[in-house]
This record gives sequence, structure tokens and C-alpha cells, in this order.
Amino acid sequence: PSRTLRIDIQSFAKEKEAPVDDEKYNKTTLWDTMYDRLVDYHAERGTSWLPRAYDPDQKLANWCRTQRFQYQNIESGKPSFITKERIRKLEELDFLWFPRHIRWEEMFQRLVEYKGKNGHMRVTSVRPKSMYDPALANWCIRQRASFKAIQAGEDTFLTPTMITKLEELGFQWDGSYEGMWEESFRHLLAFKELHGHVHVTNYYAPNQPLANWCSGQRNNYRMSMISEERTKRLEDVGFIWNKRTGKWLISYHKVKIHKEKTGNWNVPKDYEGDRFLWNWCSKQRLNYKKGTLSEENIQLLNDIEFPWTL
Repeated sequence: PSRTLRIDIQSFAKEKEAPVDDEKYNKTTLWDTMYDRLVDYHAERGTSWLPRAYDPDQKLANWCRTQRFQYQNIESGKPSFITKERIRKLEELDFLWFPRHIRWEEMFQRLVEYKGKNGHMRVTSVRPKSMYDPALANWCIRQRASFKAIQAGEDTFLTPTMITKLEELGFQWDGSYEGMWEESFRHLLAFKELHGHVHVTNYYAPNQPLANWCSGQRNNYRMSMISEERTKRLEDVGFIWNKRTGKWLISYHKVKIHKEKTGNWNVPKDYEGDRFLWNWCSKQRLNYKKGTLSEENIQLLNDIEFPWTL
């Protein structure tokens, strides 16, 4: 008995004095260090998603990819060093495990940038160029379709976190953009009150989104993608679907305003920075003489007593 006791004591002493597994300790410490860096990143950016190439901290981006790989090993029934505790800690930061979630975050960030640049999220897969992003437009369509499916009780990839992020950004689930359309229409009415017409040029610095919206309405009209109700509302305020006609009317209104301000028809060759307006007046007289000016345009010019000869 005494010999057995002596052996047990010696075994216990050896176990107590056994050196720490430095490799295991170092790996745990490294994981915690990288996790703390991710916590800081999340606090600063509001997300735990890092792009694959992230120059400010490429080591952290690589570490995140490793965590996903280890997690996917578990899902596939393969050996993995990631523990339930580590999974829990990462999920507290809304960590993205799967490629489709990563792709979603990439497109969401693209939408954030689009809104910052354009002041809205009316992404289009057709022109004008400033709003043109077919991939993002299709992504937005898929988000709305998934949200609609959720409301119908179906399962989709769209998570509550994703829905919250989109709504906090101001994303409209109604694909018709009813609220945004109405807002832009109000801007158009304000433009008419200021200028006396609704012929917004393609490049209108004071409100470029309005110019883009007007171009979008013409595109939609041409492709029969605008409702009869909206068509009527736009036409009731004088909206012109033909861009060439719109340009003519812009010059017409400039001439009309000049006459109202000055009381004469002496349009200078550089009227308010528009050196083409004088040429426009000359062209109307020339076309009138040649008989190529439309009856409608002749009537409009007669209404403001435009002089056919000087």
C-alpha cells in the first residue's frame, strides 16, 4: 500500500509540474487577439464584414476567412478547431459564415455608396448613366422579391438583420418607388414654379437627381413602363416626352422670359451665358421662311408676339 501511495504521489507531482502546451496556449492567445481586433473594427464600422483584400489590416481579413473555412468544415462533418464558444462570440458581431452572405454584404455596401453619390436608391438597369448599375438594380429586385416571400410565410435567404440594415438605409420594399416618385414629382412642380416650365435639361446642377428622374420617366414612357395615371399627371403639368421638343421649349421659355424682363426682342449673343439663344431666334425665322416650322411652334411664337423679321 505504501509503495502504491508513493507512486500515486509521484504521478500527481509529475502531472502538476508538466509544462504548459505552449503551442495550444499561443493559438488561443492569438485567436483572442484577432477577435479583439475584429471587435474594434465592428465598433468603428458597424459590421464585421471585411473585403477579401483589405490593406489596412490584411491579417485580420485573412483570419476571418480562416474562421469561415473552419466553420464550413463543421457543416461538412470535417475536423475543425473552431469551438462553440468561438462561434457564439463571432455571431455576437453578426459574423458572416457563408459566401452568399458575404456577397450580400458586398452588394449592400455598394448600395450605401450609390445612395451617398446620388442621394437616393432609385437604381436602374437602363440609362441615364449616373443611375446605371444593372447588377445592383437586379440585386435590389431580389431583395424585394425575398421580402415579399417572407410576408407570404416562405423561407428565404433574407435574415432579420439584413432587413433591418436595408430599412435603416431607407430602402423601399415597394418596387414602384411610390414615395420616391411623389417626392421627385414635387421637385418638378417646384421647378415649374421657379422657371415657368418643366423642361429640365439633362445636366441641371442645382438638382441633378431631378434631371436624372426626368430622363428616367422618358425612358419608362418609351418602353411602356409607366402607368397611365403617372403619364397623365406629368402631361397635365406640361411634361414633354420628346427630348428634342423639350429642348426647343427650353429655348422658347428663355426668349419669353427675356421679353418679359426687358420689353424688347433684342436677345444678346451671350444671353445669361447661353450663346446659342441668339442663333436659336435666327433659326426660327429662317425655318419660318422656309416653311419647315411646325404649326404648333408658329402658334407658340405668335402667342408671345415673336417678330418674324427684324
